[in-house]
Amino acid sequence: MKHLATAGRRRGAAIRSLPAFFSVIMTLAAFAMSVNSIPPLVTTVIGDFSITLESFGYLFSVQFFVFMLASFAGGAFLERTDLKPGLLVAIGLAGLSASFFIIPHLSTFMELLVWIIFLGFSGGLVETFASVLVSGYDSRGSSRLLNLSQVFYCVGAIAAPQIVAFLLNRQVQWGRIFVFFGFLELLITILFIVFSYDDILGRSNAVETKHREKILFKDAAFFLLGLSIFFYVLSESFLVFWLPAYQESYYLFSPAEAARGVSLYWIGLIFGRLLIVFISENNSLWKILLISTAGMFISAVMLSFHWQPLILKILIIVIGLFSGPIWATIISAGKSAGGNPRFLAGVIGAGSLGASLGPLVSSRLIRYGGFGLFFPGLSTGIAILFGLLFFSKINIKHKELSSQ
Repeated sequence: MKHLATAGRRRGAAIRSLPAFFSVIMTLAAFAMSVNSIPPLVTTVIGDFSITLESFGYLFSVQFFVFMLASFAGGAFLERTDLKPGLLVAIGLAGLSASFFIIPHLSTFMELLVWIIFLGFSGGLVETFASVLVSGYDSRGSSRLLNLSQVFYCVGAIAAPQIVAFLLNRQVQWGRIFVFFGFLELLITILFIVFSYDDILGRSNAVETKHREKILFKDAAFFLLGLSIFFYVLSESFLVFWLPAYQESYYLFSPAEAARGVSLYWIGLIFGRLLIVFISENNSLWKILLISTAGMFISAVMLSFHWQPLILKILIIVIGLFSGPIWATIISAGKSAGGNPRFLAGVIGAGSLGASLGPLVSSRLIRYGGFGLFFPGLSTGIAILFGLLFFSKINIKHKELSSQ
């Protein structure tokens, strides 16, 4: 605990309260549960709504597109009002909780579409501005606490399907399962409001202004970091979405065994993020980003070849290990470059666009070239990511030197 309490201290900005900090990162677990509790219930839900599986797939894309809109809209709102990011987190948490209480009462596809828009906007507020809050706890040039917060996202992402499976095995109706998650979200909302009220009330008096007067899309640093996180999330969603089907097709795994492959990726992701929490602060953000991306690229290239099942599973863990630190460290690099909440929210929103387009782009690629293009296509996306991060580093370092 003492290590966590001091990890965010450099300019006199230590963690003010451990309960407050943990209440913030618990909101990311809440967001992860809101996203990952739905896929295991899709086949059950579509029967009651008389819609196709493909139609529900489009709803997921809509969800993350609206997430992006929430990120940009929320960032612009904070810049105009100087209100604190925690206010938007609280509103988003209340929206997530309400959405789970509402869905059992819906009956048509149009109602479901409105619901997914509401869910996506609420989730966008939670993950975007909870991450902005966590970045404020981190010292400049560090991504330790933001990576730690993403471990809690992983915990929520792993726990939600397990909770769904447990309740389904006990013949609990899908509507009641959503209500159960609604109560979990409500509990996290109350804990956040109680312990983080200082991050919710009043006006912000510590906003970075370096990017405040710029038009966001004309800011080269924003453009490059936004594209970087877009390609990272695009690659990650591509991998998670198609990995089970790839293993079933190329390795003749059973569906259950193929599903465990995704769990191995999440395990690697968790350890990759935890590793950053404990490494020396002498390792720069750019060093972490470029080494992680290079490792991710090499792993993807190696996975392009056929291996024994044990080697395959090890490589899946390794690619998760290298993938782990990238998202949080890109956000920290944006903060280190002087990005204000609107800047950081926009970068996070660009990542959600990658999540929205990932299933659509990957579906086209697989349909065109089959699973033989799976890892070569992924390797190409990661290579582009490496190039974008390299140019981001040059651009931001040049600006830092010219401003001295």
